[in-house]
This record gives sequence, C-alpha cells and structure tokens, in this order.
Amino acid sequence: MLIRNSLLYMLARLLPGVFGMATTALLTRLLDVGSYGVYGVALVIMTFVSTMGFDWLGVSFLRFYDGKAGGDRTVATFVYIFFGLLALSGLLTLLAWAVGAFTGVQAPIYALGILLAWSYSWFELAARLETAGLRPFRYLAMNLARAALIFVGAAGAAWMTHDPVWTAVGTGVGMFCGALLGTMRSHSLAPRLFDPALARRVLAFGIPLAASLTLTGLISAGTRALVGALDSAEALGLYTAAFILTQNTLMIIGGGIASAGYPLAVRAVESGDVGRARRQFLANGSFLLAVMAPACLGMALTADGVANTLVGHKFAPMVATLTPWMAAGAFFGTMRAHFLDHAFQLGRRPGLQVWVTCVAAVVALGLSAFLIPRYGPVGAAMGVTAGMAVSAIHASIVSRFAYPVPLPIATGIRVLAACVFMGLLVRAVPGSSLFAFATQVAVGAVAYVAAAFALNVIDFRSRALPFLLRWTRGVLST
Repeated sequence: MLIRNSLLYMLARLLPGVFGMATTALLTRLLDVGSYGVYGVALVIMTFVSTMGFDWLGVSFLRFYDGKAGGDRTVATFVYIFFGLLALSGLLTLLAWAVGAFTGVQAPIYALGILLAWSYSWFELAARLETAGLRPFRYLAMNLARAALIFVGAAGAAWMTHDPVWTAVGTGVGMFCGALLGTMRSHSLAPRLFDPALARRVLAFGIPLAASLTLTGLISAGTRALVGALDSAEALGLYTAAFILTQNTLMIIGGGIASAGYPLAVRAVESGDVGRARRQFLANGSFLLAVMAPACLGMALTADGVANTLVGHKFAPMVATLTPWMAAGAFFGTMRAHFLDHAFQLGRRPGLQVWVTCVAAVVALGLSAFLIPRYGPVGAAMGVTAGMAVSAIHASIVSRFAYPVPLPIATGIRVLAACVFMGLLVRAVPGSSLFAFATQVAVGAVAYVAAAFALNVIDFRSRALPFLLRWTRGVLST
C-alpha cells in the first residue's frame, strides 16, 4: 500500500509540478529580472504567513483525523479554528497597515502576499482532508486544477500587463479555485459540531508545532528576504526562480511520499503494535531515501540543462550555479521534514522539534547573512544547505527522545552505491543543450533503476521479478 499510494500522491504532486515549471519558465521570459523579484516578494510573504500562521493546522489535522477516525465533528472543529486564525491574521494586517508598516509602492504586493497566504492555506487544509481519507485521485484533481489555473492566471496576467502585482493576482485566483474541487463541502460545518475539547487538544499540540514551522518559514522566506535586503531585487528574482525550479520541485516529490506514508504511520502507532509501527517507519524512510537521493543528485548533475531549458537566458547562468546547492539542501530538508520530524509529532513531543528547527534557523540565517554580501544568492543557498544538513543530523539524534524511529541504514548503503553508478554515467554525457539534457535524464533514470534492481533496493528485485516472470509467461503463451 505504501509504494502504490506514494506513487499516486507523487503523481498528484509531480503533474502539477510540471505546470509550476512551465509557469516559472514563462514568467522568467515575460517579466524582467527586477519585476520577477517583486513577484518573489509576494511569494516570500505568502510562504512566511502561511507557514507561521496556518501550516501547523494541516499537520495537526492529519494527526487528529486519523487518530479519531475522522467525522464531521473533527472537520468542523478544524475549519472553525482556521477561520479564527484567518480573523486574527486579518486584524494583525490591519494593525500593521494602520501603523505604517505597509507603505510605498510595494504596499500592494505586501497585501497580495497575505491574500495569497490565506488562499494557499485554505487549499492546503482542504487537500489534507483528501490525504487523511486516502483519496489520492481527488487530491490529484485538486492539485492539477490549482496548477493549471495558476498557469493560466499568472502567465496570462504577465503576458497582458508585464506587471508583478497582476501576476500575483492571477496566482491567488488559481490557488483559491483549486480548493473548490475538494470534498470539504460534503461535510457539515454547522456551529453545533464545533468541539471545544478537541480544539483545546489541537491547540496544545499545535502551538509548539507552529513555533517550529515558523522557524522553518524563517529559513525559507527569511533567507529570500535577506537576499533582497543585502543584495538586490534582481538577485531575489534569480534566487526565487532557482528555488521554485529546484527546491520546491524536490520538496513536492518528498511531500507526495509523505502524504501516503504519514497516515499509515499514524494508524500503526495508534494500533499500539510497536513492531508494526517500527516496520512502517522503516518502510517510509527507506522509500523516501530511495526516491529523494537520485532525484536530488540528478537535479544537481543536470543543473546546466535544467537552467538552459526551463528559464530565460538572463536567469540561466545563476540558476545553474544555484541548483546543486539547492538540490543538496532539499535532500536534507526533505529527509528531516518528511521522516525524522514525524517522530516528534507521533510521539506528541513537538516541543523538541522547536529546538531542532531553532538550531537550523540560526545556522541557515547566520551563514546567509555572512555569505550573501560576499557571494550573493549563492551565499544564501550555501547557508540554507548547511542549516538543513545540521538540522537533519540534529533531528536524527533528538528524535530518539520522542519516538524510536529506525534509520534506514542498510537501504542507505545500497542507495549510495546506486547513486554513484548513476552519477558516473550521467557525467559521461557531455553538453548542456536540450538534447544533452534529455539524454542525461534518460541515462540517469535507466542507470539508477538497473542498479536498484541489482542491489534489491527496497526489495525492488523481489517485487519486480515475479511480475516480470508472469508477464514473460503471458507473452510466450500467446
């Protein structure tokens, strides 16, 4: 079930990711570097506000929905908490406006960034309902609709106006409309279904988690803000383009795997069967590692092809330079966020996660502030990668105090060997043209699959061989 559902959820994220790449490719051609940097400011605000104020609610929903087997009461309680957070953030926004925090020509982009955060957060909560209910096809429909609408809205606005504000408006409309395809509307949201006792438990669980996610948001959004402040809007535009194409794409893959694995881990822990929970954790970590390691390495090895193919020529050189650093940071960040951090949530020790993320934020932001004046956007990517690596190591140690998560060491050794084989063959393909890029991707995929089969990574050979034998017999019999 893990591999099947993971593949479905990865597909549900990867296909919209293709739209995301296409959107970025068009915007980097329709907007100049400075305008794309202004658009990047809206995305920075969206990321930080949604991470700080709302993301913890979606994670908590998965934890409590599966633990309580769902129901209208659970859904209604979380929806009312969401609207409470929305009202609070709205009041804080009005207060900031009143004291003059939003002034100048960028005031509209600040306001749009907050509206984007609300739209994004509502979509994510609605999507969590599909994840918790193990409905990957509905989840796929929602994500595809959102990505397609963002593509049409953002690219259309950029084409007609070449204005970053209207581009952000198109992005927000697409996000909001995608949420309408979920099953949230099939649940009763009557006020009588609000459960105060559940709300108190959610807040007790979620406040430390919110603190941890806020620090995570500081690493992502704060680093981009430092690029804009310590360098320039053009540098922020370059960094944002590389971030969306590389780190965001790789995190999408990791999130797809976690969308299938986390609910299964919750059910295993709630069953009280320690052996079952351990096996599920090990399966989750092994599969995540087996997919993310070659994906991140492949992105780093084909950085020139990625940049020359997917972004405008003014963006390509810096995007190619940033991609390997961002791919490495995405690997460490994904392994921590979508595997190691689950120990804190399932062990109900989110406070420990705060300390791990705090150390990561200090390392990432401190190094970024030191390196950006010297190396520009590359310094920011170096700082984030260092912070993610430190936090992954830190989490692997501290998580033992929350829940004893087994580390997939045996799988890691096999994956490392397969990645070395893949890397050698990819590096043997020269050039950065579209044909060379496609050849590198094809060679890398075939090489890794062949090595994974030979080394029996995640029992790949054991699972695939019987299927191949049955298929061969069927062909010969006809």
